[in-house]
Amino acid sequence: MRFLVTGASGFIGSALCERLLAEGHSLICLSRSLHADTPGVNWIRHDLANDPWNRLPRFDIDAAFHLAGQTSTYRARQDPMGDASVNVLGLLGLMDYLKSLPSKPFLVIAGTVTEVGVTDRIPINEAMADHPVTFYDISKLAAEMYLMQYVREGWLRGCSLRLANVFGRRSAGQQADRGILDRIFSQAMAGRKIAIYGDGTCLRDYIFIDDVVSALIAAPANAQRTGGRHFCIGSGRGISLKDAFVRVISRATELTGVRACHEHVEPPADLSQIEFRNAVIDSTEFTRATGWTPQFNFEAGLDAAYRDLPGE
Repeated sequence: MRFLVTGASGFIGSALCERLLAEGHSLICLSRSLHADTPGVNWIRHDLANDPWNRLPRFDIDAAFHLAGQTSTYRARQDPMGDASVNVLGLLGLMDYLKSLPSKPFLVIAGTVTEVGVTDRIPINEAMADHPVTFYDISKLAAEMYLMQYVREGWLRGCSLRLANVFGRRSAGQQADRGILDRIFSQAMAGRKIAIYGDGTCLRDYIFIDDVVSALIAAPANAQRTGGRHFCIGSGRGISLKDAFVRVISRATELTGVRACHEHVEPPADLSQIEFRNAVIDSTEFTRATGWTPQFNFEAGLDAAYRDLPGE
């Protein structure tokens, strides 16, 4: 099959492309970075918000994965218009491009479970009403709503996967407030003291990158059951921030012999309200639609992500 991937150089995008190539598919990869030619990959340098979509050739593709975007909650607060231009207008440009293609490809967009807002009701699933509390989550929800309208109009097929906290090896292009476990691992290897805001009891659902890639691939493969819907994607298990950080620090010590420590500190005054949420994800609906289930629990994900030192 032939797939288009935006954000192909990013953390999730690069892992997805690696899996798709291993399965024998051909790819059209959009990225803001230049890339050397790769067998099976047509790399195109393209900026989501600034480059015109009509300059791209009209490829015949089976499905598209939209992983590019502005991903920082704090950058979105500093520049709401810039955030919307990437996450909303950028998607609209992509969808108009896909709409012009010879066939209607199935589009999968990466959303976030924080679109639902702050809630202590867990687990979180698709039945819960959305009350976003950040500019970032507003733009992600608006993008999802535009996709659903394109589907209702019959212009495209597609779905949205709202992802929980994805972890794995940190990507060079990852935003500083994303990939928190991978950032903690890097700090712990350097022997730095790790700060935990407050008591660290807030729950998070950490899902390993390989399970996210499997979910992305499963969505278009089950288009009849996933089309026109959004799904919550997580491991289904909650772990406190403190416990997660301590386990990551311990793994770094095992690999390096360097002992890092942690301390509890007062949260910064400008810390977003969304940071104080509890989140455990119920992915039952996606499992029913596709048969997908996560294969990695938290410890297995740590083993796979941090079995070696970076670069080895």
